[in-house]
Amino acid sequence: MIHDAAKKLNSVLTAEDLALLDKAFARVCELRSISQTSPPAQDSAKVLINLYQSGIRNRFQLVAMLTGQRYP
Repeated sequence: MIHDAAKKLNSVLTAEDLALLDKAFARVCELRSISQTSPPAQDSAKVLINLYQSGIRNRFQLVAMLTGQRYP
């Protein structure tokens, strides 16, 4: 899903970037109890990529921002 969203956004991301985003995406979907192929998951993937590109590189912070969890 992250790979598809990145292509649609014309994002230039390395394999390392995609691996981090994929882990964050899986955790967001798990915490929100949504299927990784659902429309809400697609929206989450786009938001994750946009946040990452805006400079947020910490996977735990990304997850917290999309789930409302506390981040230290």
